[in-house]
Amino acid sequence: MAANNGLFLLPLILSTIAALTLSASSSAATAAATRRSQEPRESVRAGYYLAADAHLRPLAALDASLYTHLYYYAVAVHPSRRAPLLPADPAAASLLANFSRTVKSRNAAVRTVLSVGGGGSAASAATAGSSDPAFAAMAADPSSRAAFIGAAVAVARENGFDGLDVAWRFPASAVEMAEFGFLVAEWRAAVPPEFLLTATVYFSNHVFDAPSPGVDYPSDSVARCLDWVNVMAFGLRAGAAGNSTAYDAPLYDRATHYSASYGVVSWLDAGVPAGKVVMGIPMYGRSWFLRNKGNSGVGAPAVAAGPKQRGTNATGAMSYAEVQWLAATAAASRSRGAITAYDNASVASYVAVGDVWVAFDGVAVVAEKLAFAARCGLRGYFLWPVNYDDANLTVSRRASQVWTENKISPEFRNVTGGARQMQAPVLLPPAVQSPAPTALPMSSSASRLSCRTLDVRLQLGALLLFVWYQIYENCKVVQDW
Repeated sequence: MAANNGLFLLPLILSTIAALTLSASSSAATAAATRRSQEPRESVRAGYYLAADAHLRPLAALDASLYTHLYYYAVAVHPSRRAPLLPADPAAASLLANFSRTVKSRNAAVRTVLSVGGGGSAASAATAGSSDPAFAAMAADPSSRAAFIGAAVAVARENGFDGLDVAWRFPASAVEMAEFGFLVAEWRAAVPPEFLLTATVYFSNHVFDAPSPGVDYPSDSVARCLDWVNVMAFGLRAGAAGNSTAYDAPLYDRATHYSASYGVVSWLDAGVPAGKVVMGIPMYGRSWFLRNKGNSGVGAPAVAAGPKQRGTNATGAMSYAEVQWLAATAAASRSRGAITAYDNASVASYVAVGDVWVAFDGVAVVAEKLAFAARCGLRGYFLWPVNYDDANLTVSRRASQVWTENKISPEFRNVTGGARQMQAPVLLPPAVQSPAPTALPMSSSASRLSCRTLDVRLQLGALLLFVWYQIYENCKVVQDW
């Protein structure tokens, strides 16, 4: 009778084990599906198109296939009415109205985003010390925030844009940063579900040259409300009229936090997922007049900002096309004083011709920066601005190629972590010793999943022991019988 009872229990026990095994597998599959659904849907290869510099490259001459997202930069805030300041010039108004249609006629898959705020030249807009009083005044009042948000959404939808970009240049106090958090939360609630919502930002903490200390972006609101942030990892040397030459956007800096890597990693350390961080690459160069033509290295004495250029319409700044023209002209004339240098430790480059010195991102620098972004698991990159590329769109083409190669390379596949911010000064790593990927801290949901999995395995182990015990008892009864 005991043998019959044991044999009767055996199928029940085995079926229970099978059910629990299927349950564990189902839980794991569900968790994997949840993780996949939380991963970014698309990689970002973006470019900002400066409406004020449309004469440098007509929109129709832009190869839209090189980008996944193109930004119209920018619709400013009216200084008194606190409403979107739409262009009054007929040509500028036509550019805004036809931006999305023109871009999508050349690449139907590209998504267009209307950038709201900012203004000025590319170089001045990238300077962290600059501010936008009109934007700050609008954001300070809840009623004007609501009215502005509604008006901006209407402008974007009427002109066929797929999203909006908050380009507040730059919140300059703790109060303004708090209002930035309110603004993006209210904006997220107001936009249609399918609309993109991004922001053009600086470093997540320690905004250099701010009038007051402790100016940090509200990273919780950023992570919760925005699809991603476009980190302006350039413009790190505010004002080119200093007394010595310097890199404007080095990937690494051995002595300070003025580096693109620090800017990117500051957002990861603030808790914003890497999949919501997009790294900026400048398409302009920062220039100086040298004090002595014979001393043209980094940190060489300078007397003033570099010459005003037609492209940038600013002193101390040149478009990438103008930098290349300067270097090509010097090479063609076989100028003895012409120097082009690449700094492997900082991952930066410069060209010096006569008494003009320019720091810029060449294609070698761009390739290294994008490899760093891929190692960190970032969502992508943006070029600032695409109007400044040369006639062949050299940087845009190279960036698209390098990013695509990095994202599909086994070396970078499934990398979710990377460099982590270190205490100042940043001593490592140079370009030849880039940071190795590190595991991200386990989230609370992952911890709960691991505990559930362990609990199921313990139950299975206990049931297996019980099955073997029943078989042993059955055999013993049979032998005794």
